[in-house]
Amino acid sequence: MLREYTKRFTVCISGLALYGFGNLFCIKAGDVGTNAWNTLALGIADSTGFSFGTATFLVGFSILLLDLIGRGKLGFGTFLNALLIPVFSDFFLALGAWIPTCTNKVLGVVITLGAQLVLSFATILYMKGRLGCGPRDTMMVIVGRKLPKIPIGVAKFIVESVALAVGILLGAPFGLGTLLIMVLQAGMFQLACTILRYEPRDIVHEDVADTLRRWSGK
Repeated sequence: MLREYTKRFTVCISGLALYGFGNLFCIKAGDVGTNAWNTLALGIADSTGFSFGTATFLVGFSILLLDLIGRGKLGFGTFLNALLIPVFSDFFLALGAWIPTCTNKVLGVVITLGAQLVLSFATILYMKGRLGCGPRDTMMVIVGRKLPKIPIGVAKFIVESVALAVGILLGAPFGLGTLLIMVLQAGMFQLACTILRYEPRDIVHEDVADTLRRWSGK
């Protein structure tokens, strides 16, 4: 049991670290923009003076509260996601402070799309631990459950569109990269799934209660 969960937590945390690394390049891509959730975090950071990681934590924590209210399935991985992605993001931003922000728009688009592909692989890696989806994915599921007549992809689009709109209103960069990510991110995630031979629908995540029951032998 100890060996199993050590491996699962290691895989989960490795994925979150990779996600933080990907966020470095999302930001270094410059004013071509990034994905919706990072746009929201950048908007909060720009308007408050907080670090990107702190802003990301505020977004994740707020969504986590909504997940709790909506009775989403929350595992240890869900809470680790909300706590560690901000930490890893600020760590890699500090480590990569010497990397200049891209000013060439064509190169910026390439960088932000590449970064989004890294985030797709990172998402699969932390989900492989089967310790719960991230707060944002849990919110998507809750919205999909509240609006059962619409496809889950539309629910995801609705949630991310709100995050994107608020981020733009707060002054975050928005450009061609952002639009391309909104259109292409589903395909990027599917490509990463194919390469890693991962099928999200085959994974049964444990919530906190499930994990504690297993640890207690019940």
